[in-house]
Amino acid sequence: MRLPRTLFGRLLLVFLLFGIVMTAALLYVMQVSHRQFHLEFDQTVNRDLARQYVASNFLLTDRLLTAGTLHQGIHKLAAANPEIDIYLLDDGGGIVAASVPEVDRRRTRVNLQPIREFIAGGEAPILADNPRDASSQDVFSAAPFHVADCPADYLYLVLGRAEDAPGASRMRNTFAIREGAGIILLAAVLSVALSLFFLRLLTRRLSVLEQTMSRFESLSAGPAGTTPKRRGGDEIDRLEALFRDLAARIEAQMAQLQSVDAGRREMLANLSHDLRTPITTLLAHLESLQMDEQPLSDQERREYVAVAMRQSKRVAKLVEQLLEAAKLDARQIVANPESFPIGELLQDVVQKFSLAARERGIELTVNVAPAHTRVHADIALLERVFDNLIDNALRHTPQGGRVTVSATPNGGRVCLAVADSGSGMTPEEAARVFDRFYRGDLGRSTTSGQAGLGLAIVRSILELHGTTISIDTRPGQGATFRFDLPGQSTG
Repeated sequence: MRLPRTLFGRLLLVFLLFGIVMTAALLYVMQVSHRQFHLEFDQTVNRDLARQYVASNFLLTDRLLTAGTLHQGIHKLAAANPEIDIYLLDDGGGIVAASVPEVDRRRTRVNLQPIREFIAGGEAPILADNPRDASSQDVFSAAPFHVADCPADYLYLVLGRAEDAPGASRMRNTFAIREGAGIILLAAVLSVALSLFFLRLLTRRLSVLEQTMSRFESLSAGPAGTTPKRRGGDEIDRLEALFRDLAARIEAQMAQLQSVDAGRREMLANLSHDLRTPITTLLAHLESLQMDEQPLSDQERREYVAVAMRQSKRVAKLVEQLLEAAKLDARQIVANPESFPIGELLQDVVQKFSLAARERGIELTVNVAPAHTRVHADIALLERVFDNLIDNALRHTPQGGRVTVSATPNGGRVCLAVADSGSGMTPEEAARVFDRFYRGDLGRSTTSGQAGLGLAIVRSILELHGTTISIDTRPGQGATFRFDLPGQSTG
């Protein structure tokens, strides 16, 4: 037998089994109660019957009963009421005379203790030995009996024969069947109705809680389209599994929040450092330009203005990067992809950095094969990606080094890469290189005006295009940044 899968079904099954057991127990109790009632009723109604028989000299004779007429009187009385067994007992309980033939008797002696209790007014029902059956006891009526020349001391009437009559047995069985069927039907209807009502009342809140937690799980499950895994068992099992999953997810999110909080504190420290240095320098040179006590020469004034301009540009660039990162976080920047030749964009970007590369003695080249390879992306955002990657490569490549920008078709996508021959990174540094405000060389990045946002912006822009960026690097062997975009080669 397979148990129901829901808590409601299981509880309903338990209630139904309990109802069946209780119905069977009720029928048994009723059967015992009915028998007890009938025994008590028969003995109470016939309580004075034996005494009346003794007082009436066995009803059918005007003469006093003597030993000679003893059996005659008993048989006359038995003929008048054949459903009662009549016995005369001596003071030891032995049977002196009886209406029951000796061959039908299984006892020759009756225990007098119940008879004396009955005569003393004991509460019915009181059972005593039935001489017809050595193993049974029945209700009776008894009275003291004293006749001259007769050894009998008690008149003992067994009242149980009516219970064994064929008609009485049939009526009793019919009544029991009708009453039992009615009770079973009523109990079944009530148990099912009440079970459905109370069980639904009890399990409804569990079902609502499970649905609520399932909706919460689907909302916090991650990327759109993720389907929560199905769970077996009843509502309690599923709630337990949901709670464990949500608890694990909350723990992971708490750890993530702690990491984010640590990152925020680091960000504030870096921002304070990155803004304080150029602003301090800018203020110092502006104050020097305003001084009248020691007039500056035209050459000094031009140098002071140039320094102030450079520091102003550093602050403006940092603020621009912060605003761009905030917009990317808030999804205020939307990619508008279109198909265009990637070679033309790469040539334009490299041209912007060619002067800076020559000044640093770095070879900056482009490699696109085939030349007319096209990609599907947002031109302006992709240009921003290559600006940041090439700028990062130039800053970390020593004089005499090389930076290569390449585009290679691969099936229906185009693999794009920016490689340098710089100092490279350790695995620990590579794991954090796309984190905001992370700088592998803090001193050099600060003096160059970089706040560690460039590569984080690159990653965010590529996520808008549905792709990711990876890094292949080793200490002393340079670094290569790779990502791919949908595109095609046109020959």
